[in-house]
Amino acid sequence: MKKIQYFVLFCTFTCVLFAQKRMDSLAVREDFRIFENILKKGHPSLYEYIDQDSLEYIFESTKESLTTTDSDIKLYQNMLNVTDKIKDGHLLFFAPNTIKTDQYYFPLILKLINTEFYTDTDDFGIPIGSKINQINGKKAYEILHHLKKYVPSDGYNLTRKYREIELKFGLYFAYEYGIEKKFCIDYTEPNGAKKNKILPAESFVSVRLRNTKRNSYFAKYHKQESNFSYFDTFINNKNPFVYYKEELDTAILVVNSFEGDIGIFKSNLIKIFKEINKKKINHLVVDVRYNSGGFRPNAIHLYSFIANSAFKQITNEYVASLTIPERKYVARTYLNEKQFLKDKFYNHPIYDGWKLVFDDLEAIMVPNKDRFRGNVYVLAGGTTFSAGATFALNVKNDPNIVLVGEETGGGYYFSNGEFPVYYEFPNSKIIMVIFMEKINHYVKDKTIPKGSGVPPDRQIIFSIDDLISGRDSDLDYVLKLIRG
Repeated sequence: MKKIQYFVLFCTFTCVLFAQKRMDSLAVREDFRIFENILKKGHPSLYEYIDQDSLEYIFESTKESLTTTDSDIKLYQNMLNVTDKIKDGHLLFFAPNTIKTDQYYFPLILKLINTEFYTDTDDFGIPIGSKINQINGKKAYEILHHLKKYVPSDGYNLTRKYREIELKFGLYFAYEYGIEKKFCIDYTEPNGAKKNKILPAESFVSVRLRNTKRNSYFAKYHKQESNFSYFDTFINNKNPFVYYKEELDTAILVVNSFEGDIGIFKSNLIKIFKEINKKKINHLVVDVRYNSGGFRPNAIHLYSFIANSAFKQITNEYVASLTIPERKYVARTYLNEKQFLKDKFYNHPIYDGWKLVFDDLEAIMVPNKDRFRGNVYVLAGGTTFSAGATFALNVKNDPNIVLVGEETGGGYYFSNGEFPVYYEFPNSKIIMVIFMEKINHYVKDKTIPKGSGVPPDRQIIFSIDDLISGRDSDLDYVLKLIRG
């Protein structure tokens, strides 16, 4: 009993290091004014999930609360409380670097299953699959609720939020609660035993290295002895690669990213599909579960190797402004403003902006001559975002391909993208990235609720037993289908 009382008492008085920059009210209000003006003038889908009057009320009530906002981190959180209502997965924020998490980072590697946190490694003598009940006296479900605002997501989608929170838990925990030197963990082991443990904070580098040991990365399922080598090849690899299940006449193509040179990406695909076809493989699994996006032409090229007919991706593109708002606070852009905004959209005005009703990439949306002609299955999930989700939507539109896994993180009906603008607010040094183009997608099934990601044809629920055993339930399901 005394041990429990000591544990609770320690958790109550644990040391918190609030590393924040103090700001006066004028500086806070100036940064917030710039933030509000950028959104109102440049955001292409500002009122998709909230009406104008409601958003105006949130802006005004937040401005009133700025009288008690005295630091850069609090201002950062105030901005996130606004953007969380806008529900744009491409509206990105990066906290000011005054909060240093490199030396004091939450040490456990966690997995979110059914909105609850479980340990994903067996570090510190805590078994894999142990449920986290409290951290420093804070209930796990309350922590999850507060951390959701740090991850932008398209519409009402939660899978992207959950996948990002489990990957960057220590970072978001520090943003929300401050940097802490020790963590009091209250947990329940898989056998039902309730325990608690006090763990010191670790360096970010140490935690990142142990992240490669996640059981949910499925090294054991793939019979890989080295977690680090497996992580480097299967998870962290940005180049498309293929491996085979010869006994099942199956090729598994992993495409973790659509970034990189478009010509090189297509050349790599040509080599891979020539090899697959040479082997006369009958079943192909395309794994884009870790594909958070990149260049749209790369997604088009990949789909062209599994498509049987010409296809579409978008119905129209829209911008609210032909100029970048608050130009003096722009840190960088990656595209030419005049060429992309004015030259592209100037001759296509509508009453509230500019809209293109054609896709200039549609000419390349045809089946490749070296395409795969057998049975195709695609694995996708909450990390599948942006161009990755657009690829998954092409699959969803195709009745001949089976989409397996969980709802994608990228939006079903539309997403923002194409023209990113990086801002740095002058006083807080908060970084904001806004994508100025709204892209409406070509969809066949219009019964999907607005605000969803791309739903799979076969939804696979990852279980605690899957976590403990290290079973890749998505791939396992497909391989069982192939076996018959």
